[in-house]
Amino acid sequence: MQFSSLPKSNSSAGLLGVCAWLLLIAPQIGWAAGTTAGTTISSSATLAYRLGVVAQPNITSTATFLVDEKVNLTVAGGVTTSVASGSTAQATAFTVTNNTNSALDFSLAVTSAIAGDNFDPAACSAFVESGATAGYQAAQDIATYIDELPADATRTVYVVCDIPAALVNGNNGLVGLTATAHGNFNAAGYVAAAGALGGVITQTAGADTANVDILFADVAGTEDIARDAKHSARNTYSVALPSLTITKTIASVLDPKGTAVLMPGAVMTYQIAAVLSGGGTITNLVITDPLPANTTYVPGSISVNGAAKTDAADADNAQFAANTVSVSLGNVAAPANVVITFRATIN
Repeated sequence: MQFSSLPKSNSSAGLLGVCAWLLLIAPQIGWAAGTTAGTTISSSATLAYRLGVVAQPNITSTATFLVDEKVNLTVAGGVTTSVASGSTAQATAFTVTNNTNSALDFSLAVTSAIAGDNFDPAACSAFVESGATAGYQAAQDIATYIDELPADATRTVYVVCDIPAALVNGNNGLVGLTATAHGNFNAAGYVAAAGALGGVITQTAGADTANVDILFADVAGTEDIARDAKHSARNTYSVALPSLTITKTIASVLDPKGTAVLMPGAVMTYQIAAVLSGGGTITNLVITDPLPANTTYVPGSISVNGAAKTDAADADNAQFAANTVSVSLGNVAAPANVVITFRATIN
């Protein structure tokens, strides 16, 4: 895409025409960035007159100019991501929006040494959401800069960091993302370079020129100043250690008379509810329940989260052996809920 150079005019008649034209089109503009940089806007004023009764040729004056580029962008953060102490490759999401009136590239930089937190996230990198699968995917989200982001478009960027070990519950670590606008320019105007990060943008110095001038209009972010073709925001990694609770209840009773009396011969359905909250992963989680005296296990009655299990030590994760019901859950990431049921008869 290339814009040609056209002269700009100070004609007051032409400027009045331009203003009228802008008022006419204003309700039709559907995007916040405004008219695309490099757009040619022309407006003519015409003088018609007669000499006596003879019509004379019209006299016309035209004001023509190119729309300049207003470089602006927004990085949005403010997200808190729960992590476990010592965890690796933890992703936290930002968004980058191009508020410029042209497509631009954006480089990405991560800051993790920020004062006021409890720890510094380590080995941080930024990756652009590919759109193939929602959420951070290490094999898919591999771009390290945003290429050709259209005006008013937004992309998700993941900052991925390792979390130091030996942290305690409630420790917080700040991480900042800075996006910088990039584009390629030549003497005639703006040239978009797809597939490669564009060059550094330089703000036009001095008076208004006939070409596409560059104006920085971004506000200050957490890690940058105003009008620097950058913007930044911060997210928080918060250490949330996993917490596990277990509750055993008698979910139902059926006695030989068809009622719910806890008499000999009555069949009880035991229920075990395990709740994992907070963040992180618990490893090698095993739940065991020895049958109490004066009860007999009902063969084939174990279920885990509604799925029937066998009594044997086989491919499923439950078994009944040595008068004990056991369920091996392996590694469980918080949050999670596990419900185990089995039946026993009162002797």
